[in-house]
Amino acid sequence: MQRYLWQQADGKRHVYDTTRHRIQAEHSFTALCGETVTPQTERGDLTAGLWFDGECPVCTIALAKALGWPVREISDLAHRFDWSPALITRLAEVLHCSFGEVVELTGARMVDA
Repeated sequence: MQRYLWQQADGKRHVYDTTRHRIQAEHSFTALCGETVTPQTERGDLTAGLWFDGECPVCTIALAKALGWPVREISDLAHRFDWSPALITRLAEVLHCSFGEVVELTGARMVDA
């Protein structure tokens, strides 16, 4: 099994570490972004091919970092997303960086949220 997998939960597609979690309906897990989320069967979260929610940007960048992507490629990927101050703060915590470093990494495309 792959070390990291995507799972839709709580309105986003999150990434989880398969060595730490086994995904089940109605059971919470901690995603790479640090959020504790719960897949719901009535939303179709566990049905393959029915994931229409957007990617969690923090999980996306945390996964790229965990997979050893070069910083330039991580930065290019981060530029795909809009970043609120709250998301930048969370990404800084996950990457163990300062707020300013993450603003630079993401291109500072911040929106209010």
